[in-house]
Amino acid sequence: MDTDLRAHFLEGMSRVASAVTVVTTDGDAGRLGVTVSSMTSVSADTTRPSLLVSIHHLSPAGEAIRKNRRFCANVLSGNQSFVSDLFSGRLKHLNDDRFSAIPWHAGVTGAPIIDDAIVSLDCELKTALLWGTHFILIGEVEQIELSRQRSPLVYANRGYRRAIPIAPDDHQSRRPENQLRVGFFITLGPEFVPSLVADFANQSPAVDLSLLEADHDDLLEQMRAGKIEAAITFGTVDEPELDTEVLCPPAPHVLLSADHPLAAKSSLRLADVADLPMILLDYPSVRNAVGAFFERNQLKPQIRLQSPSLAMVRGLVAQGLGYSIVPQEPQNKTGPDGTEIRAIPLDDDFPEGAVIAIAKRVDCRSRLAMDFISKCRKSFRQTSQ
Repeated sequence: MDTDLRAHFLEGMSRVASAVTVVTTDGDAGRLGVTVSSMTSVSADTTRPSLLVSIHHLSPAGEAIRKNRRFCANVLSGNQSFVSDLFSGRLKHLNDDRFSAIPWHAGVTGAPIIDDAIVSLDCELKTALLWGTHFILIGEVEQIELSRQRSPLVYANRGYRRAIPIAPDDHQSRRPENQLRVGFFITLGPEFVPSLVADFANQSPAVDLSLLEADHDDLLEQMRAGKIEAAITFGTVDEPELDTEVLCPPAPHVLLSADHPLAAKSSLRLADVADLPMILLDYPSVRNAVGAFFERNQLKPQIRLQSPSLAMVRGLVAQGLGYSIVPQEPQNKTGPDGTEIRAIPLDDDFPEGAVIAIAKRVDCRSRLAMDFISKCRKSFRQTSQ
């Protein structure tokens, strides 16, 4: 096989998000289970619904399934990463009896149904096809159990994720001329949104305003889908259907603990901190922006810790565990416990740090969206003065 093609395939598939499923079986060949990411429906309209799973041909669980002629596909919930690790073999000390470490009960086929999986599909094996290094196993569903859990465990980019709605479903009847849906980058919300929304609501009390907090790329996706009319975020956007306006130019700062050796500096260069441990705000757009920033300066970040919570990032910085970079000077310069943080200006170009407004082209923009962006423009102008 072309090794480059294989490497690109593995990298590409690592970026594909998939639900995490533990496939279990019980019978004469033994009680076994294995974690898989390849599980999908085949058809709901055969005699019984059918699904397939893909399992490595050397897997003991795969061999047991073929002999037992039964299996249960347990789709794990977002709080069951332990179960995934257990049946993937990562927890070596529990390999001898994995089922004793979790709650489960037998399904109609006898295969173990894992408690609190979002759905468990108990199947009779119908087909086992060897393709390359994997058996493709197709089963017909005999029993389905649904738990109270609704959010699946997701595996993507070689790590666990939770499935979180970007925008809530909204089935309320609304009048389009009185409705405005806007989005904000997740960290802009707490410091900027409440006062802005209060001012806008006082100015336009009859407007039905909906808010969405999300990452940069998620905001763009919601704009394309027509779920929001305007968004305030960081960086740049190059899409012909959308207009952007810089509300606040980049003003990157380094966050440091108050007793850090560099905390008394009036300004810093990226090279001054590049070799120090970094605390990263863990969102895809932030990771990409930071990576581009360092690459332009021919440096590499030394990421020690990361979190999707800005409060956590501030707390870790305040405790002296590393520095962080923010695109604008923060209003809040303390950790969650009140410990002081220093914000030092960074003397490097960081275009990704500009605060921008995004909306449809002016000729396609609603009056409410125009009013809202005007309010944002004035608010940022006042904040920067």
